[in-house]
Amino acid sequence: MASFGLQAAPKIMSVRAILIGLALVILQTAITPYNDYYLQGTDISGNHFPLGAVFTLIFFTLIVNPILKKTFPRAVLNPGELIIVWVMMGVSSAIPSKGMIGYLLPYLAAPVYFATPENEWAETLHPYFPEWLIVWDEHAVTDFYEGESFVPWALWAKPLIVWTVFILLLYALTICVSIVLRKQWIERERFIFPLVTVPVEMVQQTSMHAGLNSLFRNRLIWVGFGIAALFHLLNGLHEYFPALPRIPNRYDLYTPFTERPWIVMGWWPQFRFFLYFSVIGITYFLAMEVSFSCWFFFLFFKLQYIIINAFAIPISPWISARGQTMAAYVVMVLAFLLNSRSHIKDLLKRTFLESAASTTIDDSDEVLPYRWAVLGTIFSFLLLVGLCVYAGMSFWIACSIIMLFLIASTALSWMVVNGGMLLIQAPMYPVEYFEIIAGSRIVDANSLALLGFQRVMMRDWGGILMPSVLHGFKAADPLRLNRRSILGAMVLAIVVAIGVSYAASLPLIYEKGGLNLQRGPFIGSPRYFNHMVSLIQYPKDPKLGEAYSMILGAGITGFLLIMQRQFMWWQLHPIGYVMGAVYSSYFLWSCMCVGWFLKYLALKSGGIGYYRQFRPLFMGFIIGEFGIVGFWMVIGIFTGVNYQGALPG
Repeated sequence: MASFGLQAAPKIMSVRAILIGLALVILQTAITPYNDYYLQGTDISGNHFPLGAVFTLIFFTLIVNPILKKTFPRAVLNPGELIIVWVMMGVSSAIPSKGMIGYLLPYLAAPVYFATPENEWAETLHPYFPEWLIVWDEHAVTDFYEGESFVPWALWAKPLIVWTVFILLLYALTICVSIVLRKQWIERERFIFPLVTVPVEMVQQTSMHAGLNSLFRNRLIWVGFGIAALFHLLNGLHEYFPALPRIPNRYDLYTPFTERPWIVMGWWPQFRFFLYFSVIGITYFLAMEVSFSCWFFFLFFKLQYIIINAFAIPISPWISARGQTMAAYVVMVLAFLLNSRSHIKDLLKRTFLESAASTTIDDSDEVLPYRWAVLGTIFSFLLLVGLCVYAGMSFWIACSIIMLFLIASTALSWMVVNGGMLLIQAPMYPVEYFEIIAGSRIVDANSLALLGFQRVMMRDWGGILMPSVLHGFKAADPLRLNRRSILGAMVLAIVVAIGVSYAASLPLIYEKGGLNLQRGPFIGSPRYFNHMVSLIQYPKDPKLGEAYSMILGAGITGFLLIMQRQFMWWQLHPIGYVMGAVYSSYFLWSCMCVGWFLKYLALKSGGIGYYRQFRPLFMGFIIGEFGIVGFWMVIGIFTGVNYQGALPG
């Protein structure tokens, strides 16, 4: 792990850093819709180690700062300023894409455009949608999907204002919960934050007196950089000159398995080997039990698939795995609450029992005073519920859905900040807990219709805000940055990114047409309303098979938590089980297996000394892959040639 020792750096953020960060947030947000949805290249923000932010940090560290040191030393960006730029870009990177706006805009036009007599959306859904919720004008939504038109801003104004209020409340809730979690996770449980390691190590030794810091004088970092860079340079050139060879980064391992029960190796998530040098590099910095568990439990779930198929157990293997994962999230959050009971007691005591001037519980160095954070959590939650109820949703459904969203967000954030999972995904939506346990009959038709919009904020869990906020809080510590200033920079970046997302996305969509952009967000995802129509017209009974799977998942998760807490020798980590059957494991398991094995060899061969000696090599893998993939992304924006599949996600 990186050395997070305290460095001499200004505690007050410079105006220059804020302005540079803001300018780059605007630039990144403006080009993301064009890159992600029109060119369909490697996503700028496809995971929680976003390409745009990391590439910018590499560019400033390896190119801009060394030039400034020789030509204009006073202009060199210090470590704190570089981290501020990285935090601002990271926290805002997913907003214009799959993290929020990329799914929101299609959902505001799709209910009218895709309504047909066959799907009965107009009869079943439209009566439950308030006038201010979506765009109702048929000409406006037709132009949205078919293009060659201009944005009718007046028709979009009302739903955009309402949804912006909802988004800001949701983000306020997320930030307040992150503040509540910060002390427990960073200072008490000492989560390792592997994805903060690379940015901090890159900038921590930056000096005005040398061309490159000591990290980049190590030969091994350039060996790792060269291996990853050569791989992506060759594959990138292949996109421009097809006669040049291309090295594949995906290998189908399931093709030999053609007979029952082994045929399930080709069922989702398929048994494939992906080659991502950055994932191998990040895995090297993880705890051994985490990296081992992540690939072990992928194979564990594949074994479940084989057993279910071999014995003709009457449940789909994927459905069984999904039910286990859904229960694991709830058990994990209950365990967090149990482990944090002392911290929660302090929070509640400080909020409701002590005066603001009391120093019994010191929160002077927190991001916000505990009272503000707790009351902010409560009020933003209630305002979100109130907005949902005003739209027509039942009060208890609104409370339950937002609470389940927080449960999933917290569990997934734990996987990112403690397990280094740069790619996360949840295999469900909150309403599915009701469908499985009690059936859909308990949810009224108005609420079901409105729950069709849950995919706006929960279709791509890889874009949730909480991990990025926690990364920002953690990155502030080794550089002694003022936490409240970091929060201000993040809020500024978020607000600006929302506005720029609208301004950049809608003109592009109305020019090109949603039907000609990436199919998933614009065509595939809104068809989730078909499921809501089915539930309204044909209410479903509880799904006992999945309920039994949830019981199994809760038991396994509880067992793993107990064993991990009680026995130092126990090597199976709950993170591996929680991610073992989902989208992220499909991309990550193979490289995590390689990274784990290489770290195992280093430790067995030379102990901690060898581990430290080879750290720069794996840092080079990360910097080389992100540096060259980012280079091709920038070139592709001008040439229109995309470089796909280079990073997980």
